[in-house]
Amino acid sequence: MPDLSGASLKYLTLENTLEDFAHFIRVVKTNSSSLFKTAIPAKSKIVFVGGSYGGALAAWMRAMYPDLVTAAWASSAPVFTYIDFYQLDQALGRHLTARGCGESFAQGVKDLDAILLSNNSSGLDSVRKMFSVTGNTAQDIAASITGAITSTVNLPVMLSGDALDQSVCSFFEKPLPPLKAYSMAVSAAVLGHTMPQPIRPYRSTAMYRRHTSVRSQGDLSLNQPFRSWYYICCKWFSDWQVAPPKDSNITAYRSELVDREYWQGGCRSSFGPDMHPLTDVTEQNRKWLGLLKGVTNIYYTVGELDPWRDTTVATANGTLLDNTTSAPIFVMNGATHTQDMQPDTLYDLNS
Repeated sequence: MPDLSGASLKYLTLENTLEDFAHFIRVVKTNSSSLFKTAIPAKSKIVFVGGSYGGALAAWMRAMYPDLVTAAWASSAPVFTYIDFYQLDQALGRHLTARGCGESFAQGVKDLDAILLSNNSSGLDSVRKMFSVTGNTAQDIAASITGAITSTVNLPVMLSGDALDQSVCSFFEKPLPPLKAYSMAVSAAVLGHTMPQPIRPYRSTAMYRRHTSVRSQGDLSLNQPFRSWYYICCKWFSDWQVAPPKDSNITAYRSELVDREYWQGGCRSSFGPDMHPLTDVTEQNRKWLGLLKGVTNIYYTVGELDPWRDTTVATANGTLLDNTTSAPIFVMNGATHTQDMQPDTLYDLNS
């Protein structure tokens, strides 16, 4: 592959990814001395272990190459795909509601959208100033704020339980309008603060550097490693992080302006107009979830509080595969995304 352009990345399919791993195993079993200082016996058992996307690959490797892979441990593995995955934010909402600020947080989002959807220039300027973001259009502004939320509010809750959502709620305990409290909570999360405190001017503090750092982790310029993952998301997974449908009566914890077309437009901008994001999740799920049915020697673990739980085999509404002794599904009480694969700490749960 000469580069990471859209033309080259068309070869980055799930099938090819799995075959690359299979090829590596074959080489290890037949010519391990070419790779390692210590020879590996050809009869060695191979166990695949992975979390999140890696967990899905581990399960699929066991299913597709049972002659090469003896067993797999799939932690928080997203093996079920959605087009619009509004469920992601609902986990954050449950955290915040348990802390007493879910309703106020959602009202802050609603008040933000009221200003952005009015498309009034002075209103947009006030939002830019309040959240210390840039953007020419209302959607650009909403996307900037959503990026901060995803990277610094939802993600820590996903990885470390309720440590950060408790801090978020502390801003809503003050006598502030919901929109102001919402902006301060997001800004403080970017700074890494754990207690309410005044936010200094954006470009003169660490806040600007942290915002920039968050964005740079998703560098999509040519040949940057993140492009590969973004291409996979565009082409094979979707799971666009959006607000719930407006007629659903489900509480929204992010702006409705960051919708499916926004995400798919980003895919086309990054990989060219010939990029056609995934639209048929029925066939996708029939193939990749169906591949796992009846497969033994896969150990599935899922965090009870994982925002991605509904993409795993143990959704909040039940399991998508049979829970058997040869392919057990274990839900970890109080745990979040891939928490069972994090380093040991004094705060580990009994589950």
